[in-house]
Amino acid sequence: MKKLLSLYLTFILIFLSPFTIFATPSFDLQTQSIILMEANTGKILYEKNASQKMYPASTTKILTALVALELSEPTDTITLGREVYTIPLDASKAGHRPGDEIIMNDLLAGLLLRSGGDSALGVAAYIAKKETGNPNLSLEESIQYFAKLSNERAKEIGANNTHFVNPHGYHDENHYTTAYDLALITQEAMKNTAFRKIVKQPNYTIEEKENQRGFYWENRNLLLDSRKQETYYPYATGIKTGFTTPAGECLVASATKDDIDLIVVLLNSPEDQRWSEAKTLFEYGFQNFTFHRVVTENETVGTIPMSKQKPKGPSQLEVVATESFTDLFSVSDIPKIQSQIIWKEELIDPSVKEETKLMAPIEEKQIVGSIQYSLNNKVLKEIPVTASTSIEKRTIKDIIFSIQAIPIWIGIIILLLFVRLIIVFIKRKRRKKRKNLRFR
Repeated sequence: MKKLLSLYLTFILIFLSPFTIFATPSFDLQTQSIILMEANTGKILYEKNASQKMYPASTTKILTALVALELSEPTDTITLGREVYTIPLDASKAGHRPGDEIIMNDLLAGLLLRSGGDSALGVAAYIAKKETGNPNLSLEESIQYFAKLSNERAKEIGANNTHFVNPHGYHDENHYTTAYDLALITQEAMKNTAFRKIVKQPNYTIEEKENQRGFYWENRNLLLDSRKQETYYPYATGIKTGFTTPAGECLVASATKDDIDLIVVLLNSPEDQRWSEAKTLFEYGFQNFTFHRVVTENETVGTIPMSKQKPKGPSQLEVVATESFTDLFSVSDIPKIQSQIIWKEELIDPSVKEETKLMAPIEEKQIVGSIQYSLNNKVLKEIPVTASTSIEKRTIKDIIFSIQAIPIWIGIIILLLFVRLIIVFIKRKRRKKRKNLRFR
């Protein structure tokens, strides 16, 4: 009974899951909530409690940066106000002061590399005032408005279980997300060129200018720090760390190798384990998954016998795929991919019972069916297939003068000769009878 209940619950969990995942690997990770996503396809390669409500801490700043980049230009000049002094004392800071002038791109470097809560408030105040057209908006109103923008953008991305109340991730019971949602937000953010460029830098320097102090920030993402071999990962390309006591150690990381772009989200990791667990997940992804081209556009994918075609024409039709199909697969799944061609019913000759044949005429590039690619009884892709050449229908003349008609002609000739012999025999018999009558 217990086994049946366990199977039933497993079935429910699989079909209620908001995403499809591959087989679970054997390693055991200690982080509370995890997801490993391939960014180009959005496929989930591994997950653990990925839909569980979690506190994001400073990984919040990924969405803050995305909203800022979409609603401003990287070169916009921002004059920071006293909002930079309102960040809690125990929050991380980039070191801004009221009156500093800084361009948006540099402010986002302070936000994403140094994890500046003061940078986050500067971003929120600027964007809120810009979007409302109200330069006198209070900081509280700016934060509320920016949170509204962030939540709306999250919903557009599909992060439906995310609700932010501030731009920096400082703990609040009503500020939460999931590993899955955070992966979707990160996937969207990584499409932005300016964002990608900032988060992959191990450090960032701002030269001192008039009304702008100089800064040197080191990225808190130790996957990017080649000086620390125990945490460095050579394929890492970002993205953001986070920590509060309720959230625990958090990390959203990315890595690229062999055209595969991976995103890892780790929420509430044990102390100092997020780096090793991120590397474990990356290695699992790169070693066990690959992009595989299943079929190429205009590739011949099958043949079928023809009926009612011209005698001198082709007796078989080659068909080609109308588009390419490349996807991310588990290496072990590639040999299991199956294909099946489904022919258009109206083109099949119903008079041929022993096998499937298409009836002529067929025009070159005419769609004659579709090819289905499947894996483990699940259809992956269906692609129309077209005729590689034209095949004409035979005519009465073709039938009369075809090689196949020779036996018929021989039969007719033999029949005619036989009829002729009978006629001759009958005529001779009649003549003989008339002669006999004459001599009586």
